Amino acid sequence: MKKKNFFLDEAVHTPRYDEEGFSIYTDYGRHGPSQDLPRDLVEKTIRDLRLGRLYDDAFDGPKNAVGEWGYSFLNLDNFASSFDVYLQGGGWRRNTPTDDRDALAIIRRWLFTQFAAAPHSLEEGSAGMGSFNGHSHWQHYAGEWGFDYIGAEIGENVASHQAHLAFSRGAGKQYGKFSILYFSDWYQSTTGSWEETNTWEGFGFPDGGHSMSLLKRTYMMSYMGSVSKFVFEAGACLGFLGPNHRTEDGLLALSPYGEAMRELCDFTHRHPDVGLCYVPIGIVLDYYHGIAGYSLQDGASLKCHGKAFGYFDETPGDKMTWDLFALYYPGGGLLGGYMAPGMPMEETYQVNTPYGDTCDVLLQNADQRVLNSYPVLLLSGDITLSAEEAARYVAYVRQGGTLLCNTAYLKYFDKYAAAYQGGTRQDIPDGEGTVIVYGPDYSVENLGDILQEQLRKYIPFTFSEDVEYLMNVKDGSLIVTVINNKGVTKERLGDPVVDETAAIDLTVTYTGETAVKAVRELYYNQPVNADGNTVRITVGPGDYRVLEFVFD
Repeated sequence: MKKKNFFLDEAVHTPRYDEEGFSIYTDYGRHGPSQDLPRDLVEKTIRDLRLGRLYDDAFDGPKNAVGEWGYSFLNLDNFASSFDVYLQGGGWRRNTPTDDRDALAIIRRWLFTQFAAAPHSLEEGSAGMGSFNGHSHWQHYAGEWGFDYIGAEIGENVASHQAHLAFSRGAGKQYGKFSILYFSDWYQSTTGSWEETNTWEGFGFPDGGHSMSLLKRTYMMSYMGSVSKFVFEAGACLGFLGPNHRTEDGLLALSPYGEAMRELCDFTHRHPDVGLCYVPIGIVLDYYHGIAGYSLQDGASLKCHGKAFGYFDETPGDKMTWDLFALYYPGGGLLGGYMAPGMPMEETYQVNTPYGDTCDVLLQNADQRVLNSYPVLLLSGDITLSAEEAARYVAYVRQGGTLLCNTAYLKYFDKYAAAYQGGTRQDIPDGEGTVIVYGPDYSVENLGDILQEQLRKYIPFTFSEDVEYLMNVKDGSLIVTVINNKGVTKERLGDPVVDETAAIDLTVTYTGETAVKAVRELYYNQPVNADGNTVRITVGPGDYRVLEFVFD
């Protein structure tokens, strides 16, 4: 059997483009300085400077998008949301689920009841529904329930950007939907504001909100990571100095946030085709994982850690999944580190990792075509496989896939259980593929080396230091984005602190068989120190480089 070329398998890739291509949205905002800016001038400035498309919310079409609904369910009972929707009936004080299936059904009923009225007009089964959760990794449930745009609000007090990318992109692929990431500048009850008259009701400060470094790194991760849509939340509020500040052309003068937007959008306009992000590993979670961020209903945050839907006691499978993401994204994980209850430190939002951004998250019920599109699948969580589902994974192996199977799941695979002889690792061939059985039960302690081994097979690059990296495939070239997430810290108020000693002298080596014709850096258009297949670059603290290896 000819070895599958995963680079060219369209099923590997999350749907990326609608009819207009990658979409950048500049959100007009519901409050803040934009109230003082003439809308026609805002529209002209955004259009002339090519800062995305201006909308009153994150989506065009019907205004039936809902954000942070997982957080709202767990925290905002009897509460007027920012969209003036009075939320009630949510949370576990009012509801007592009998099991995880019942818990998800309760959440579904609450969602389509609470957001049925305008301005959301959410109607199950209608077209154009959009979902972007925040603290809760419930993207796949939105896919199950018919949402067309699936993603997450990040920035804000929502850490674990890379995990949200993996969940959003994987859900988009599993359900054939578009993925969206939505960046909020809100950070520990502050946001940026550069106007002389501050209308953020006491929350806006020139040194508030997130660092521009994080904004840039988040955008680059999203664009190069094959996200369909990126939203600058309240970008029209944050991007300008105010109505009295104009350019020589009569446009609104840009704030530091607006300058960052212009730089990022300019890169996208200069390089509208960066191919599709190649993701070799599919992490398969139990359908009812219910991974939640935090809930304040008990009077304290972080009560949700390891608890499905923020309610049920942690199981060994739940703990395994949290440990897995802590391994994949050291210091980031599913929530990131916290400096106070509910308040993640900015340096945990994106982290350097030995594994790069190389995984998507699927649920156990993904169909055969989606499963077969990944060279490697990794089972994790409190999985109970039906006979039909187990047969899907056997078929996946036999057609050439590699299944990383913890010893806890052997009970679903009689053939592999019979062949397993004990120990912390055993490779079991089956058809054209392999099952790698590892233990102990529900533990990831022996998984790191296995992941590295698989990435060496399917990512034809090595990196001398831990960085965040993404690989994109396009005709005639491979593009590698490297991001150094170290060296920039930001408190809720105060200018970012940059540690210049955190710069990384990085060697990137292409390990494939095709001859490299040239290497060029795309973002800064800087000369590249290339020696054959090897490139040596310095990546400053909080900075990134985009390297294109050209083959013909």
